[in-house]
Amino acid sequence: MNKPLLGPCDSYQLEPFAYPWAWDMAKNQDRNHWQPEEIPVAPDVADYKSADLDPKYKHLFESVMAQLTTFDILRGDDAAETILTIMQPAEIKHFLKRMVYEESLHTKSYRYVIENLSIPLDIYDRWKTVPEFKCRVDMCHSISEPVEKIIGEVFSEGKDFSSINIAQKQAVLRSMIFYFAIFEGVWFWVSLLGPVQQLYRLGRFKGAAEQFVFIARDEFAHVGFGQALIKEFMAQYAECLTEDFIACIGNDVKTALELEEGYIAYCLKDGPILGYSVPEHVATAKFFANMRLGAIGLPQPFDDAYHAFPWMSEQMELRKEKNYFEKVIQEYQSGGALQFDDEHAPSSMPEWSDPLKEVR
Repeated sequence: MNKPLLGPCDSYQLEPFAYPWAWDMAKNQDRNHWQPEEIPVAPDVADYKSADLDPKYKHLFESVMAQLTTFDILRGDDAAETILTIMQPAEIKHFLKRMVYEESLHTKSYRYVIENLSIPLDIYDRWKTVPEFKCRVDMCHSISEPVEKIIGEVFSEGKDFSSINIAQKQAVLRSMIFYFAIFEGVWFWVSLLGPVQQLYRLGRFKGAAEQFVFIARDEFAHVGFGQALIKEFMAQYAECLTEDFIACIGNDVKTALELEEGYIAYCLKDGPILGYSVPEHVATAKFFANMRLGAIGLPQPFDDAYHAFPWMSEQMELRKEKNYFEKVIQEYQSGGALQFDDEHAPSSMPEWSDPLKEVR
């Protein structure tokens, strides 16, 4: 490998590509560019201020919005401060820079909704005041901190990341699996496509639901990139894949799903809404957790997982998009059709043999 992920390699030398799929995926995201202002939220303003709005709907909507706006800031910061620093090939860094921008765009989208609906600004503090939210942020910090420590040590000692030991490589891989497969692939995914989409199906918050669809499209690309990057990392640094490490990932996933259950229980603390309940949400989150882990060759831990919301595909598998400036309907660009529930890597990704076969 002439451009190892951890180096040594010239991070300023873009070509020849060692990972052409990373460049191609970044180009696809360029073609999918959008802005929150393109999606009208005037009907949402009427919904939010309506005296007829069910208090359960309002609490659910605000709770999901509060968690997601915190999460996008957190994800953008972590990607910029850890994985973008550690990965050395220029084309890998190129996608990550685009990804960090998209997380900031998502933050702009949430603020656009919050501002237009005049949601009280204490919504930005709820990650600190609601225990069910704070414990998830705390888990993120606990996984990021060892990686931040590694970066500090490498820089202070004047070394490069190719010099880090097995335990440090495992910390990097653990963080990648958590953030790409679980944080974005489950926590983000089910919140974006679940509760608020059901509120839309019940006639409320259409604009916010559509914002979430656009955000989910970006997150799908992030998950796909992450899967390819994780597979490549596993292939290059197969010594990381010990039985203890695989068990650690399993524990992380189970903890994350326990926290997911606490989060949605708070969001639905006054009881389920029509067509959406805590057990269904959790089962679906487990379904996607199994999918994400299976896609990178790791054991799928949940026997009780199932997809409770087939209408998610109705929301996401769109082949047309609105042009809000010209008010016309256009076909997605060639190759840009959305297929969100496919666990298989895009055809532009490299072939990969499972490095866990011997371990299992």
